[in-house]
Amino acid sequence: MKKLLLLFGLIFSIYSCRTDFDLNAPYKISPVVYGLLDQSLDTQFVKINKSFLGDGNNVSYAAINDCTLFDSLIAVIEGYDLSNNLVSLDTLKEINVKNIDDGIFYEDEQKLYFFTSYNNRLDDELTYHLNVNVPSHDLKFGAVTNLVEKGGTNPSFNYLFETIIIRGIKINGIRFIDKVLIEDDNYMDQLFSWRSTNNGERYELVLKFHFQEHLLDGSVISRYLEWNLGTQKSTDVYNNGEFQKTISGSAFYDMVASRLDNYSLESQVVKRTFTSKPVEFVLTIGNDILNTYMEVNEPVTGIVTEKPVFSNINNGIGIFASKFQCAEFFSIQRGTILELCLGPKTSEFKFCYENPSDIEGYNVGCPQ
Repeated sequence: MKKLLLLFGLIFSIYSCRTDFDLNAPYKISPVVYGLLDQSLDTQFVKINKSFLGDGNNVSYAAINDCTLFDSLIAVIEGYDLSNNLVSLDTLKEINVKNIDDGIFYEDEQKLYFFTSYNNRLDDELTYHLNVNVPSHDLKFGAVTNLVEKGGTNPSFNYLFETIIIRGIKINGIRFIDKVLIEDDNYMDQLFSWRSTNNGERYELVLKFHFQEHLLDGSVISRYLEWNLGTQKSTDVYNNGEFQKTISGSAFYDMVASRLDNYSLESQVVKRTFTSKPVEFVLTIGNDILNTYMEVNEPVTGIVTEKPVFSNINNGIGIFASKFQCAEFFSIQRGTILELCLGPKTSEFKFCYENPSDIEGYNVGCPQ
């Protein structure tokens, strides 16, 4: 018995000391694809890479450009109608993009694949197929997506922002405060709305406040403050097929003050001016594929930290989906201008109005 225990102990000690085993499984190429078709753009981009594996720290391999790129491939975008007839065909071309943000991947430049879609060549009545062939690896992969319908047939007409509420805002301007006299601090909430659209599953609304900074050296910088007003899903739509969003007037001035507080160039700013339509609303809509991808990758809030993996790429991983973006500028009402220039939350930031005759009796004109 003692001899048997000694033998087991010897075997265990031998194998427990081995450190030369391979942690990596045999390498297999996995395509990685990211592409969003967008009718609001005149050029469509698709990122096509491959997975990588090394014996050392894989973060180091990510910074080597050749590790993530295919030497050559053939990629096409095909558009099919409801009868599954091929209506359009575009071959993707290569382009190297520079000015890459800092990160773990190769930063000097990245290869993208693109095709142009001038004159609204993308048709939201078609279904689009991405097909990729890598002959050197005998590899084929692809995906299918529909398009978010842009609404209306006139490309210059913003159908999604054509609601009764928005018509009133276009006439009267954005109203974030209900007052004439500056002493009356009575903030108002502004109701905003937009239409739903076919294949639109996720709607994100962003407010941008545009202005110009005039500096001591005579230069003028165009800037905007961006305020994300949240996301709504297709299930949030009202019976009339519209979405509504209540925007806090008090929160608007808080946003402006917080974004400009501790601004590094503040001592160089002489004045801040804005046009007659300084508020821009930007609506971005994603289809069901994009919505599912974003929901799966949202931060974990429960005790279960494991996330499922979502991909619609056949023989690969990633996402091929669609989005659509539209925007429109709006004026702001007299009281809203007064509060911005003279109100307690934002008066220190040197906002002034270049047409003071529109607001007689208040010192909101710009210094010369």
